[in-house]
Amino acid sequence: MKKRVLIGSPVRQPPDILELFLGSLANLAHSDLETDVYFIDDNEDGCSSDLLEDFKIYSKMNVVIEKGDKSITQYIRNEKTHFWDEKLVWKVAGYKNKIIDYCRMNNYDYLFLVDSDLVLHPKTIEALIEANKDIISEVFWTKWQPDSSELPQVWLYDQYNLIRQTRGEVLGPEETDLRYLGFLNQLREPGVYEVGGLGACTLITQEALAKGVNFNEIYNITFWGEDRHFCIRAAALGFNLYVDTHYPAYHIYRLSDLPGAIEYLSRNTISDISFLRRSKERREEIYLSLIREFIKTFYSCDYRLATGYEGSGYFTPKYLNKLNQVEETNLKWLIQNQITCVSKPVESEITAKTESKIEIRISFTLSIAANGQNETLSLQGNITLLRQEQARWLVDSLQLQYPDGSEAMGFSLAELLQNKKRRNKAKNNKLTLMMLVRNEADKMLRKTLSHAAKYADEAVILDDASTDDTVAICQEIFKDKPLTIVSNEHHGFSNEIALRKQLWNLTVQTNPDWILALDADEVFEDSIIQYIRQLIDQPAFDYYTFRLYDMWDEDHYREDTFWQAHKYFRIFLTRYQPDFHYAWYETPQHCGRLPYNIFALEGCQCYIRLKHLGWSTPELREEKYKRYLELDPEGKYGNINQYQTILSPDPILKKWE
Repeated sequence: MKKRVLIGSPVRQPPDILELFLGSLANLAHSDLETDVYFIDDNEDGCSSDLLEDFKIYSKMNVVIEKGDKSITQYIRNEKTHFWDEKLVWKVAGYKNKIIDYCRMNNYDYLFLVDSDLVLHPKTIEALIEANKDIISEVFWTKWQPDSSELPQVWLYDQYNLIRQTRGEVLGPEETDLRYLGFLNQLREPGVYEVGGLGACTLITQEALAKGVNFNEIYNITFWGEDRHFCIRAAALGFNLYVDTHYPAYHIYRLSDLPGAIEYLSRNTISDISFLRRSKERREEIYLSLIREFIKTFYSCDYRLATGYEGSGYFTPKYLNKLNQVEETNLKWLIQNQITCVSKPVESEITAKTESKIEIRISFTLSIAANGQNETLSLQGNITLLRQEQARWLVDSLQLQYPDGSEAMGFSLAELLQNKKRRNKAKNNKLTLMMLVRNEADKMLRKTLSHAAKYADEAVILDDASTDDTVAICQEIFKDKPLTIVSNEHHGFSNEIALRKQLWNLTVQTNPDWILALDADEVFEDSIIQYIRQLIDQPAFDYYTFRLYDMWDEDHYREDTFWQAHKYFRIFLTRYQPDFHYAWYETPQHCGRLPYNIFALEGCQCYIRLKHLGWSTPELREEKYKRYLELDPEGKYGNINQYQTILSPDPILKKWE
């Protein structure tokens, strides 16, 4: 009579890892065994659950799939390591105990407990049974940190001691190293060796199960991990633990391990595992179907029914915020022009995929009716999907091109139909400094402009009716570079928005490539001079955000409850896009130096810091205190509590380093 083996595994894996594990199970040699499989499906990704169902259908083994409890703790993994907390450890222990109970209840001769991120050699189970041990694991090796050496999943003593020594024996450093390397070298040689701890790829006999080995927590032991408690209990019940090293498994600890795992499986394949290819094709079709539905929903329109929210459920929160910046304007345009549109996907293909991101190339057509005129527009581009909680995939980036190859400005239907095109110049960009000034001659103007002149190509300056030498200083410093300077006849800072918009219009009239919006008391770190060309001579981003530090003197900045500007990134540098509809906060004070909806474009954080010197002397603080209370006495446009702390005698200061 054939011996009966139950393969048991709790499963929570991304599909790309799981399919290789399942392929290795289907590839196991077990002709002289009756082999069944028991999965506990704890997957977050529905595609992984589908893979288990495919395995159940196409493999030659009897497969039971039980749903796990997905309410306990998210499992976090990245390219560096894996993160387990106590709840998750004992949740998995409970799953393993459930598998043990099923095995005992159904009178299997062996239980093979295996983790679902392993790729097994075909002879694994046969070799473990042949070793004739009650509890034995097949070895595998892992780099627990990306830059560390490979180590085994078995050990000799305690938590993870790999050095042979007797109780109380004291070893010197040299002997410690020799024994450490001796144990590791032994495990590289084919054989069966006694160890003190094991896990993740373990064969257990019916006798050991009958005597009570399990993964219950031992309350008076603090060792971390359910495998430690299993091993200690097994030893207490009289069982020695062993490792077999004839057919090491391959551990997919990181996604970067996938190429090696694929090569390992293909090198050792002895069975038909073509069902994996069919499963992968079906999984990819799910992603492509999602994109096609998105294209049809988001880019189809009937102006009589349009709400502006069509397709919004397909976007990540970050990208939805970009859409919201322009959606009201776009909706008005669709209604005014009586737009009806039917979107039809043409082609789509996955061009790149990781555990958390999918890149898809798409082409589609728009059949448009507008004010009685009909036309068809063809578009193509790239869409990025990002993985969210509960394994949802949402659109996080859209880059579309017109038939002539030009890049679309924006991604909404209204923007596409207006043939708005994005500038994406990648070299020889002109940087234009934009600045608003008033009576800055005796303050920080000379320092600010002298520094900016080292990297800006030209400047546009609006003088708010200065009565000192401000204009002369500007002309002196920018005498060798193009300078546009306009002086207003009357002081207008009580209505800042009018000044900011006037300055913006003056600047865009010079046809800038990039605009740097600085105030007369702001100076970047010197590194801006070295890196500015890298920032602006690229096609991908249209703005950069920076942190602004409120300096209380040359070497210290303020940080307390109401002084935390440096903890946030704000836009100071933006590429000018002529086809973008810029919008402003229409408030007399604190309206912002740039249009608020620039965030609808693609941008990037930059860690070059910016000094704000406008508070850096007692005289400047006194002047600003009086000005803010005069222009905004109720704190309607700013923070009245911050105004009241400007002259605090003991501010909290930090060293600029």
